[in-house]
Amino acid sequence: MSGANGRFAAVFFDLDGTLVSERSGVREARTAVGARLIELGLYRKPASAFADTVETVIGGIMEDNDWQWPLWLHAEEWMKRSLAVEEIAVGEDEFRELNQVYRDERSDRAAAIAGWPEVLSAARTHGPIGLITNFNDGSMQREKIRGAGLEGQFNGVYISGEVGLWKPEPGIFEHAARDLDVDPRDCVHIGNSIQSDVEGALSAGMQAVLVEEDDRPRPPGLNGDVVWCADLLGVASWLEGG
Repeated sequence: MSGANGRFAAVFFDLDGTLVSERSGVREARTAVGARLIELGLYRKPASAFADTVETVIGGIMEDNDWQWPLWLHAEEWMKRSLAVEEIAVGEDEFRELNQVYRDERSDRAAAIAGWPEVLSAARTHGPIGLITNFNDGSMQREKIRGAGLEGQFNGVYISGEVGLWKPEPGIFEHAARDLDVDPRDCVHIGNSIQSDVEGALSAGMQAVLVEEDDRPRPPGLNGDVVWCADLLGVASWLEGG
């Protein structure tokens, strides 16, 4: 059963890279960890050098995984590996503190992508709206939602680490639709990843929209039935029937 304007029963969104910039505050948060290491007397390099090490560590992991972010690569893991590269030994309490520094700085600097009010407004004309996001740490992801000013905008928030299912598994899309009492085949999911968002939504029977921030041409190999928009305002226009 479709929603208010007859097209979709519900509209679902991805978070990182779709509604919230993946780059906002990331380097600053990693640099803040380096600064705290200096304060603890454990690091003699500039704080930004620790951020450089993190980027190198993550880059190597990404290359080994065909440039797809592996589900196990959470903040605690890349921090542990980066500390090992720098030969910094920390206790459990210090490690928890460093993770909290990163979490706090990251959520404080979370920035919503331009066009989010318009696209969420357009989505609401169809029916309920939901957020489906891959992240192992649900509390940190909710802090990011709050920091970006998006708290309270969704009828349902589905975080993989809380649900126990991960995009592109169809199960997380089906779970979200079931929670909002809609049929996945009557829904659309909007995201910036071909693998996690587009392929995942299609596998659950949803329509898929791929959105890009940087105005690149339509990605090669993209299914002709998949809607592609250059930015959130383009998605809003499409949802409005434009």
